[in-house]
Amino acid sequence: MNDVGGWGQDINTLNGVGSTVPEEVSPPSPLFPVLGNILLSSCPGKKVRLSGPVKGRGAICRDLGHDLRRIRSLGVGCIICCLDDEELELLGVSWSQYSEIAHAIGLDVLRIPIPEGLTPISPAFIDYHLTNIIHQYTLQGVPVLVHCRGGVGRAGLVACCWILKLGLCGWLNHQQPHQQQQQPGVGSQYDPQYQPDNSPPHGMKIRGDTISLVERVISVMRRRRSVKAIETYEQVRFLVEFVEWMRRVEEGA
Repeated sequence: MNDVGGWGQDINTLNGVGSTVPEEVSPPSPLFPVLGNILLSSCPGKKVRLSGPVKGRGAICRDLGHDLRRIRSLGVGCIICCLDDEELELLGVSWSQYSEIAHAIGLDVLRIPIPEGLTPISPAFIDYHLTNIIHQYTLQGVPVLVHCRGGVGRAGLVACCWILKLGLCGWLNHQQPHQQQQQPGVGSQYDPQYQPDNSPPHGMKIRGDTISLVERVISVMRRRRSVKAIETYEQVRFLVEFVEWMRRVEEGA
């Protein structure tokens, strides 16, 4: 995610007309776009007051301005904040100060508040926002950063959706449901009436390639960020729903 090619030569030199100095030309553009990365962190400016060390942890008292400037120095163009005003205040961070500093240093902020341990309101909702993020930043080579309270559960979920949407962990098998091999404990039957935004009927089976793809993206997130990334059943289930929703969109359902 390197320039290719060499420098041009003056045509007079190539034709033996004289010993003119070759004019420098810009190297050609990369064959493929350089993608902006996605970063995860705990809440900038986070403050946790403890009366004493708890399980080896001490109090946390970060500086909001310093954290945001550090993020900007990494080339980040946009922060995705998964916290609402109340949870920010609980962490000792004022949204008015947060937005003021971010604006002053040239950081865009997208707010997608998600309750702790839970998920965005729907696959379509997160897909809409990630489509804009990818076009405005990722495909322009500009990194984005996503955070929640600790940068593991909710932030990890948004990052997994970003990875899935870009196909960085591969994609689904383009086979008919009856052609797929059944995994232990996972049915290969696909119900076209399944609506991922709603609770699936009891006993409904999920396609094996969906499960495999979700397992891959969670594995990547846990290796790269934390073994605790994607913390709850609800978050795992949302990734399954997101993959199934993307499948239906691709198939034009």
